[in-house]
Amino acid sequence: MPSAARSSQSASSSNLELLTIYEVSKILGSSLDLEQTLREVLRALSYQLQMHRGRVYLQGDDNTLRLVAAHGLSKEALAQEIDFREGEGISGRILKTGMPVVVPNLADEPLFLNRSGGRDDLDEQVASLVGVPIKAAGAVVGVLTIDRISDEGPDGHFGADVRFLTMVANLIGQTVRLHRTVAEERRFMMRETFRVQKELRPVAIPVNDVVCTSSNMVDVLSQVHRVAPFKSTVLIRGESGTGKELIARAIHNMSPRKDAPFIRVNCAALPESLLESELFGHEKGSFTGAQKDHKGRFELASGGTLFLDEIGDISSNFQAKLLRVLQEQEFERVGGSKTIKTDVRLICATNLNLEEAVGHGKFRADLYFRINVVTIHLPPLRERRGDIALLAKHFVAKFGKDNGLNLEIDGEALEVLNRCTWPGNVRELENCIERAATQCRDGKIRLPDLSCSMNLCNSSVLFQYRTMGAAVGGLAPTTSAAPTNPNITRTPQPGVGPAAMPSAVPAPVGANGAAWPACASGCAAGPTPGCGAAKPMAPTAILPLPTPERGAPSAPAALAPSAPAPVAARNGHGQPAATPPQPTADNPDLPLDEPDSGPLRDRLLWAMERTGWVQAKAARLLGMTTRQVSYALRKYSIEIKKF
Repeated sequence: MPSAARSSQSASSSNLELLTIYEVSKILGSSLDLEQTLREVLRALSYQLQMHRGRVYLQGDDNTLRLVAAHGLSKEALAQEIDFREGEGISGRILKTGMPVVVPNLADEPLFLNRSGGRDDLDEQVASLVGVPIKAAGAVVGVLTIDRISDEGPDGHFGADVRFLTMVANLIGQTVRLHRTVAEERRFMMRETFRVQKELRPVAIPVNDVVCTSSNMVDVLSQVHRVAPFKSTVLIRGESGTGKELIARAIHNMSPRKDAPFIRVNCAALPESLLESELFGHEKGSFTGAQKDHKGRFELASGGTLFLDEIGDISSNFQAKLLRVLQEQEFERVGGSKTIKTDVRLICATNLNLEEAVGHGKFRADLYFRINVVTIHLPPLRERRGDIALLAKHFVAKFGKDNGLNLEIDGEALEVLNRCTWPGNVRELENCIERAATQCRDGKIRLPDLSCSMNLCNSSVLFQYRTMGAAVGGLAPTTSAAPTNPNITRTPQPGVGPAAMPSAVPAPVGANGAAWPACASGCAAGPTPGCGAAKPMAPTAILPLPTPERGAPSAPAALAPSAPAPVAARNGHGQPAATPPQPTADNPDLPLDEPDSGPLRDRLLWAMERTGWVQAKAARLLGMTTRQVSYALRKYSIEIKKF
């Protein structure tokens, strides 16, 4: 009978273990939350087999065991972070050896650290611990431990418990491996998605009338696509001629307001009184000439987009009036008292340095912060040289289409255009192409058709004003010295010259470090003329004509002044400058004895004598314009000889 009872008890225990394995397998496959699943497994072990205080540790990336699920522990123990290094404590030993561990009596085990707490009753009862490694693909990934209160004391048999917990640990190991595989694949897919999005992000959808392939301009178009769907105020910044209005219209056309009006106002083109009436409208009889009610641009653009160009040029008084409309989206007409609500998406543009204007008190700081929500910086054409040839071909095709012609541009002409700095940016390039297209005769624009080849490009004059330290029409000032021909070394006159200012835009630099004008004529005046000009100009800065010193004797008009002693010239790096080329029969315009310094009158007399009293040639020698030479001749009462 005792043998039959033990057999029946063993069969019942086996059935219970089999049922528990079945329940554990169902729990492990029921959820993707690994920690919640492991807690349910430990709860099932406790209910079915009276295994108390179960714990599951998993190995992290730093090879440290961390408690991820527990049953039978206090809330205080669960709140703290419990971990074991390899070989530390009982769990650490299981991780290191990969073998199960049985501790019949925890009170007698020196490796038991009791970090989870709650085992202060070991003197009153015998608590045993069984721990098995959790393996996946032959590697230990964690540890499963359970405590059992044994009535038989430390002499109980634990073989069946070790065998059963090993099966449970194997099931847990496969689940952990599956979860980690899925997590790794998910991270890989997220990385791949981010990488692909990052690669595809610069490839923006083309915008009408915006021709570009350069990376900085493609980034601008990507920003346009990102900001277009929202109502946020946009501030477009860039030099004059960079296409700020095109970008503003592109934002409107890609926004949900594309079917509503797009109203544009040039704030610099209207006086303050008229600008207020244009933006806010006026009531009948509000001022002389107000014969009827007039809707303002804010009212006309309701539901659409209002583009305020050159917003940095409005007066301080009008800035305060504009601020309320931007903040409250409401206004009153001039001469009216009724408050009008409006729903307008505002896009502003300026070529000024608003931060500097705020610092000098010329622009309100509160208005600056109100319009500076999303800022788009348009690069100047000199910073997107890869687009110059593409833009030139686009403008050639546009001119041909508008005039019913079949035009193309020569490759050498494109190379010359690509060497220019374009202070007027895209607008200047379009005008240059249009001028050249009107000069070509056989349907192909070549070097002689370009304005710079005929010394008719006036951009060099504008650039020279720009080098004097003042902003000209939206062009940033530079610190470059007066551009001079590197083949002719000049000594600057003391006390005469432009003041140095912080450079906002780097000036173009030639091969020997000398600065060059930002136009096609600068290419012709460079060390290697590439514009086809037969006689390249030697441009110089436009400086005020000095007044002759009092008491200084005037040289006779018929006598040329003697040349002063030569002065060793040095370049901008302190090194001796290159030796000037000597005049030849092929180059008669190079001076033989041009005075490097001295009164302007003497230099004028010398140049006029050298050129046979031809003012245009004298202006070329002196690096001045013909108009300047004519003015100087009249100022110094120099009689022009006629032959």
